[in-house]
Amino acid sequence: MKTLATIVLIMVLNPVFSNSDSAYEKAMKKAMEKLNQAESIEDWQGVVNQFERIARNEKENWLPVYHTAYARVMMAAMEEDIQKKDSYLDAAQQNLDAIEKFEHFAVERLALQGFLYMIRMSVDPSRGMELGQNCAMIVNQAYAMNNQNPRAVLMLAQFNHGSAQYMGQDTSEACAMFDEVVQLLDQPGAEESEQFLPNWGKNLALMMQQQCQK
Repeated sequence: MKTLATIVLIMVLNPVFSNSDSAYEKAMKKAMEKLNQAESIEDWQGVVNQFERIARNEKENWLPVYHTAYARVMMAAMEEDIQKKDSYLDAAQQNLDAIEKFEHFAVERLALQGFLYMIRMSVDPSRGMELGQNCAMIVNQAYAMNNQNPRAVLMLAQFNHGSAQYMGQDTSEACAMFDEVVQLLDQPGAEESEQFLPNWGKNLALMMQQQCQK
C-alpha cells in the first residue's frame, strides 16, 4: 500500500518537475547566452532573430521584445552606415512602443529609450536640438523612478557627461556616477532576482570610467 501511494505521488508531481525548465526558459537561456556573448553586428542580428521567435509565442511577455530592442540599439551603435543605423533604431523604437503597457518595468524601458535617443543623436549633431530635451526628460524620469537601477544611473550619467563635454563643463559628477554603476552591478546578488531581466551596462560603464581617467 505504501508503494502504491508513492507511485501515485510521483505521478502527481511528475508534471511539475518535467515542466520546471519549460520551452520558454530553454529558449530564453540560449538567447540570453548569445546576447551576453555578442560582439559583432552579425552576432546581434542573431540575437534579434532568436528573441523575435520567442516573442511570437509569448505575446504577453515584455522581456523578449525588450531584449530585441536592446540588440537593435547595439547594432545601431556599431553600424557606420547612417541609413542602416536609423533603420535599426526605427525597429527598436517599435519594440519599445510595443512594451509601453508593461508599466511595472517602466524604468528599464525608459533607460533603454534614453540609450536609443543618444545613439540617434550621435548620427547627426543637429538632432540634439530635436531629441536632446526628450532624452534629458526620459533619463531623469528613469532615475527618479529607481536611482538604484544600474541602467537608469548609467544613462543619466552618459547624458550628463556628454552634455558637460559639449558645454565645456566639469565632468567629474557624471564620472562619479559611472563608478556608482559598476558598484551597483558588482553587489552580491545584483541582477539575479530574475535570470532573464535586463543585465546590461557594465561594459559601457567601465569604458566610460577609462575615458574619465584620461
